[in-house]
Amino acid sequence: MRIATIPFVVLAACSGSDSGPPTGPHAMGEITIIEAHATTGGNATSTIAAGFIPDAAMAATVCTQTVAGCEVTLAPDCNGTCGAKQFCAFDQDCKAACKPVCDATCSDNEECYFPTPTTSACRQRQSFDAGTLTVSGTTTPVTLFPPYSFKGIDSGSLFNDGAALAVTAAGAGAGAGYLGFTESFTATNIFRTEPALDKLGITDIFGAGDIPIQWSAGQDDVLVTATVIANSGKVGTLSCKADDTTGKFALPRQAIKAVLATGDSLGSLTIAVTRRKLTSVYDLGTTGTLPGVEIQPVGWLDLATSSTETTSFMGCGDNEQVCDNACVETSTNAHCGSCDNACASGDSCATDTCSGPTACNSCFAAASTGSGVCASAFSACTNDADCSALRTCILACATTDTTCQQTCVNAHSGSITLYNMGPNCICSAGCPTECNGACH
Repeated sequence: MRIATIPFVVLAACSGSDSGPPTGPHAMGEITIIEAHATTGGNATSTIAAGFIPDAAMAATVCTQTVAGCEVTLAPDCNGTCGAKQFCAFDQDCKAACKPVCDATCSDNEECYFPTPTTSACRQRQSFDAGTLTVSGTTTPVTLFPPYSFKGIDSGSLFNDGAALAVTAAGAGAGAGYLGFTESFTATNIFRTEPALDKLGITDIFGAGDIPIQWSAGQDDVLVTATVIANSGKVGTLSCKADDTTGKFALPRQAIKAVLATGDSLGSLTIAVTRRKLTSVYDLGTTGTLPGVEIQPVGWLDLATSSTETTSFMGCGDNEQVCDNACVETSTNAHCGSCDNACASGDSCATDTCSGPTACNSCFAAASTGSGVCASAFSACTNDADCSALRTCILACATTDTTCQQTCVNAHSGSITLYNMGPNCICSAGCPTECNGACH
């Protein structure tokens, strides 16, 4: 079925979903005037989306999970059980299920459908609309003809703040769709963040806390949407309702993390903040018939204007971390493995760990005493009189005096194996990187 240019979806949260004030079967129509602009300014773009379906129950289902008050969009997972001509999708209860692919070869004026649950076939495209739509009160006159398609404008908004707007539909006539109507609605105010979103620092976006968003307060609905791209390439979305009257919202870090896989990190983030003003009509009529489709006699209609501000943030690259609101490489002597972990003079950063005399001495002290990983090996030598004497003898020799050291070894040859347990542990388990230069 050809159903105009906007997607109809049913948002179904796993913990339950809100129901609208009216109840009962109905057809559904949506006409939205959309304004969008970047946080950095420049020209706004504007368009109109319009569409009608004969039964709201036909709307696609989008399943979400509530995290920190936001709705995280879920992806179906059938655990690889779908066959060659199947795909994984959610059913109306948000349960992942394998569904058949409609694979009949159809011509341009036909569409693929299932005359039986397991057999696909072609039929002539069916249309359900409201006839010619004329929108008045806009900055540019707009008339749409079915199937509705409007490229929009790229040099401003189609509506002014609080403008009085109206839509007149000629009606489906001899076809199937809505009867003619004229309905009025009021435009929202253009949305702007204050301060602008692009003024947020990299720590705000990629740090540990919630992301602060502020704007000039209004009286309509505000929705904050985030597109999350992980460094692994995984993409997810979440949306959060905000109170327009407060002029502020903190995008929960917990909801962003819910999109990421365990152990994954945030690669980039796009934030879109939308102010929307909605007028709903619940008593319009429908007409006509469609083969194999039930047309509900009562038609609902949503008339809306929306203003969206969008900006994107790129995260740090490989081997980088956020330090003092900037991306820095964590393989340098100034930031070795983590922010501000500077290596001492004479040491150098190797595999995110400082290596050299200072680092070795510090690591050796920690590894060879107390609960250190090599403490038992050194204690075994200390508690043996001959091994302890060997160590005392060697420590008394100059570092470069190999003759002195060999004399000690000759005098206590029976304790060499016990003595070497400590240094071997340091070089293999305790401080292999920190003492790399001394372990050769």
